Amino acid sequence: MRKPMVWNPLFALAGLGALLIYILACTSFSPDDSKVLYGTVDAKSGLTGVAVYDRKAGTSELLFEPFIQDLGKLGAQGATLRPQWIENGHYFLTTWVAGSDDSDRSLNLAVLPFDRGGPARTFRVPDLGKDASTMFMLWPMPVVGSSVFLNEESNRIIRLDLETGKMYRQTNQTEMVLLPSPNNDRLFYLGGVNDANGPDECGFLNSETFARTPLFQIKEKKVSMWSLALSRDAKRLAYQVEDEHPPVVHLLETGQPARTLSLASLGEDAEVNVRQFSPGSDILYGSFKDSAEGQKCAFGFVEIPLDGSPIRKTTLISDVQGKQKETVEAFQIDVSHDGKTLAVESLWLLTGDEIAEAKDCALFLVDLTDSERKVTKVPIPLPAKN
Repeated sequence: MRKPMVWNPLFALAGLGALLIYILACTSFSPDDSKVLYGTVDAKSGLTGVAVYDRKAGTSELLFEPFIQDLGKLGAQGATLRPQWIENGHYFLTTWVAGSDDSDRSLNLAVLPFDRGGPARTFRVPDLGKDASTMFMLWPMPVVGSSVFLNEESNRIIRLDLETGKMYRQTNQTEMVLLPSPNNDRLFYLGGVNDANGPDECGFLNSETFARTPLFQIKEKKVSMWSLALSRDAKRLAYQVEDEHPPVVHLLETGQPARTLSLASLGEDAEVNVRQFSPGSDILYGSFKDSAEGQKCAFGFVEIPLDGSPIRKTTLISDVQGKQKETVEAFQIDVSHDGKTLAVESLWLLTGDEIAEAKDCALFLVDLTDSERKVTKVPIPLPAKN
């Protein structure tokens, strides 16, 4: 099993920077699970945008395209973006960066109304730093109420009010990475990330005072920031570490001794990135890449029961080849609030020099209640070839 990417204060952006040449593929379920936000391509302009899929109607609508000034330079590749629901699904937030120029360390945000009136608001936060301006590639932006929270260089945290534009900065003694909660009601942190060995603590962060309440102490070194999951009740933390044999998922549980979950049954050619727990915290979900076929590989998701039952593996895309083989980190799953549906999209697979099959460019919705894991595919227009 290939080692997961490890945290580094510079964030290597060898990994993240490489992803900037792709389009980040991320989905977001609305609070009532009736709709799904996802990244798409405008068939007319060829640029990246945000669309919403109405699960009841079975239809999609293009909602937003980030404005990019240097269209001649970026061409049809558009922006690297992530959409997410806020304000109980009445608004959505889109975060994006344009291009892969290291000199531009700014982050763009737009708040747009969805089912009620109100103005659209856009923000540009400059000089965040190379790492901080790309943190949204890992997880959705941390939002509590009307405020979004950003990491900045020099151990600083920014709280930006999305209604008024008021900004507050806090400098901390230790560098932290902020994590979101599913309902935008709490703020979590990973502490000690300025250590080259990775984070050593996870806990609550008070959104007003920035006071920390530790939940878990992480003893392992070189924790992968791509393969990490926190349960919805904040009582379980799962993660992988770099280059560990045999491959395991480390599990910390409140009031219980630390334990591990083996991934050996998936084989040496599989790479897994754990991402979310089920609402009942009894199943851990992750994406996988399997390169057992040599020059080709497959992508999908795994269901890892915490009781030690066999891991279930569901393949969504087969026979992928070329540069796309190296970007499993962007294949980020989302699980609905009711735990009945899993969503993931594959737009990023189609943005390299080699174009995969059109049938594989889609939003995938998987029925987790169906014994066969029935899949609904929502086509995404093919991006222009670079």
